Amino acid sequence: MIRAIVVGADRVAPNGDTANKIGTYQLAITARYHGCQFIVAAPTTSVDLYTKSGADIVIEERYEAEILVQTGFERQGVLEGRLKRVEVQVAPVGTRAWNPSFDVTPAELISAMDGQYLANKQINVQYAFKKDAKGERHGSAAERLLAAQAQKNDRTL
Repeated sequence: MIRAIVVGADRVAPNGDTANKIGTYQLAITARYHGCQFIVAAPTTSVDLYTKSGADIVIEERYEAEILVQTGFERQGVLEGRLKRVEVQVAPVGTRAWNPSFDVTPAELISAMDGQYLANKQINVQYAFKKDAKGERHGSAAERLLAAQAQKNDRTL
């Protein structure tokens, strides 16, 4: 059984929203749906004090051809022992694609941030420390997981 999903972050806004590689937001939704922890481990260099929230984070876009065109080897050439690289349009001509490099995970979906890095610089990220159901404060994602494990008397993650 999965108890936690741990990801990094390329950018952390002061309100706790994070930006990371595409697919991170989907992992946060998956964690919420399955009732497991979603933890972000981020160094202080990821905190952007000039960005108020995830809505303000500029998302880099990759070339749409990465989605619309595939590269491979010509089949006949492979059979004959000569490799000829070809590009194949896999979408109808004129199709457009949006290909973001990052997505934004809202703070509400984040169970905890690894405060080990954030607390050392005293950066005010409200989600760096979370209180558990008993109101106990845990200073890092690792501490939070260890406390939960100790309660369950289980040493596996």
